[in-house]
Amino acid sequence: MKLKQWFATWSRKIHRWIGLYFALIVVLYLVESLTLPAIYGEGLPTVDGTPPANAITNTEPLLSQQQAIQRLLEQQPQGIHALEEINEITYLPKEDLYRLANSDRFFEWYIDSHTGELLKYGFKIAPYLEEQTLLGWWSPWAHAILEVPGLLLMIVLAVSGVYMFILPFLPKTEPDLSPWVLPK
Repeated sequence: MKLKQWFATWSRKIHRWIGLYFALIVVLYLVESLTLPAIYGEGLPTVDGTPPANAITNTEPLLSQQQAIQRLLEQQPQGIHALEEINEITYLPKEDLYRLANSDRFFEWYIDSHTGELLKYGFKIAPYLEEQTLLGWWSPWAHAILEVPGLLLMIVLAVSGVYMFILPFLPKTEPDLSPWVLPK
């Protein structure tokens, strides 16, 4: 078998099996992206990470970070049970808001920086899906076992796919019919 034919045959086989691997990965991702946010989101609405428009211009003094956290806890929003669960607090000067978050559980809350009123809160689904799907919710190494080979197999797919694409355009070689070789 000639090298060109051998490579074409193996490119098709590689595409078939790697395609099956990626089909299983896609099914796993779809199942996880549909079920896990409902489980880990604790019934919170989803947020897109953009702060709400705070149209209220307030003349009250700006709350300190500790006061903002206390005002948030006084309102008893969903997803937070204790002060220790807040591991990020950021003042957003353009919007005049505080953004409080639990980055481990992908929750965030936006409160007015003067009154402490809760304006928006919820579960950040996009970063959750990026980090926790493909078995990342179970263990980081399980996620790596699926993701790293997938990236390497993507390179193999690209190389063999390019070859399969250009194969019809390659010049066809004529069989050698010299007098000392008998055709079968």
